Formats: sequence, C-alpha cells, structure tokens
Amino acid sequence: MKKGAVSLALIVMALCLPFTALADHSLDLFYDAALDLLLDTQNVTLNGHAEFSLDGERFKTADLCYVQDDVNSLLQLNLLTPARNGIRKPDRESGYTVIANGENVYVMEVIYPGVYKTGSGHAQSTVLRKTVQMNLMTDVIRLLADQADTLPGAEAITVQPGETGGKELRMKLGEDAPDLVNTALNLVYQFAAKRYFEMDYDQLSEWAMAPMENAITVMQGILWNTKSISLKQADVSAVMNDAGRLEQIKGALSLYLNTGRDGTRQLDISFRLDVSDFGGSHVDRFDPETYGVRLADGYSLPETVIDDIPEKET
Repeated sequence: MKKGAVSLALIVMALCLPFTALADHSLDLFYDAALDLLLDTQNVTLNGHAEFSLDGERFKTADLCYVQDDVNSLLQLNLLTPARNGIRKPDRESGYTVIANGENVYVMEVIYPGVYKTGSGHAQSTVLRKTVQMNLMTDVIRLLADQADTLPGAEAITVQPGETGGKELRMKLGEDAPDLVNTALNLVYQFAAKRYFEMDYDQLSEWAMAPMENAITVMQGILWNTKSISLKQADVSAVMNDAGRLEQIKGALSLYLNTGRDGTRQLDISFRLDVSDFGGSHVDRFDPETYGVRLADGYSLPETVIDDIPEKET
C-alpha cells in the first residue's frame, strides 16, 4: 500500500538521478548525496509538489509530505485528477495517509473518509529499499558517468556557489543529448515502473498493447503502452548544503513516449522536492483517535505492536 502512494513523487527524483550522475566527474558529490538521501538516511523529511501532463494536458497533480524516523514513517500524498474528455468539473481529490510503525502499516484514503485499513511488510528505515537490482542500477549509472564528456555544450551542466553556502547544480539538456542519456532514462523508468506500479516490461509484448484511450486512467495508459522513452528537454537544478547534504531538487522534464499503438506522445513533468529536518524528524505511533477514524470492516488490528518508539527530544 505504501509503495503505491509514494510512487508519483519518488519516480520524478529517480528520473533525475542519471542526469546528475552523467554531468561530470567532479560532480560525483551530488550523485553520492542523492543516493545517501534515498538509501542511507534514516531520519529526514521530504516535501514535494509535481504536475504531470500528456501532450500538453495536465492529468495529475501531486503534493507529498514524507517523514522517515528510523523504522517509522509517515506519508501524506494528496492527488488532484482533472476530468477527462474535456468535461469541465472540479478536480477529483484522492490520496493517502500511510503510517508505518516497523512491520505494521496503517492506511487512510481520501475516498474512504472516517476509516483506516491495516497491513504489514518488512520494516524499512530508509526512503527507498535496497535490493540487488537497485544496487545494479546505481552501479550502471555511475559507470555511465565515465562518459560525461559526450554531453553536448559547455553550458549543459554548471555548478555555482549556493545562496546560503554549499553548491547549486544546474543541468539543461535537449534532444541532442547522447544515446547513453536515453539508455539511463529507460533503465530508471522501467525499474521504477516495476517497483512502484508493478509493471514488468519483461512480461509485456508489443502485440498486447492497446490505444491509450482504452485505459481507465492516463497513468495506466502510459504504463501499458510505452515501449521506450527519450529526452526532449530537461531543466533541473539541485542544491547541496555546506555539509554535503542534498536540500532541494526542482525543475522540468519533457519526455517522448514511444508507444505501441499511439505513435509518439509527450510527457511533461514539473516538480520540486525540499529536504529538511535531518536527524530531527519524528513519527508517532499510529493512534486512530488522533485522526478520528475507526478500523474498516474486514480488517484486523496487528498481532504485534511496537512499544519502544523513541520520543522526540525537546
């Protein structure tokens, strides 16, 4: 349940990691800081905003707050979906609040107010879960960085002093980016699609694809009909503080979608992710009274409850 909710925000950041890695040998610090944030930081808060458009028409807006506190985490994801087929209606609200206390997971959905659901999973103390495939992907991307001199233009990647110390990276790329950039993009896209949307492209044949308009949602149409992606334009910046920690990543991506039935479509993503409260983030044990909810029918309370969640120091 948790992985489905957080996917929209994290996939944006995941798509940007190859670019920062491919920038220049001297910019390995930015890549290392991104990996440290996602895979090794056990106490941090992320706040993000992203908008997704297909062929110039917005189909999803996402606002995210994610707090990691050792094996406890809190996710609040608010989604807005406009009506399809040109019908003018208010955006449909959806989203989740997901609290994980060790192996126990509690989910409250916007479309089902007043109740919560329970689940379980492996206790996780970092933003992203390390796996053998994750390690392989990050190793491959780092190897691609060795060919950074193939990036076109002297101004494609720049690094300047940050406004409050540290460094700021700015990356601007277009369609003339080398093939290795698109290779990295497809690697990250297919990995993220499998992990967060359970879309395994090794199990999908082109003959089985259908027009996007047949899908229930735009996102489903993209996932089930995209054979490959390529970069049209990217304008991304990242800020690192003087302690070497990533504090912000923001920008815009335009991607060509090579589809099985709809030719070439364009996916645009604008986003901002702010990182804060390293070592000062706290997640309380789930208490239904705090949220004014009751246990949904058909669900049961977890058999084990963590009793040693540390209190935040004041």
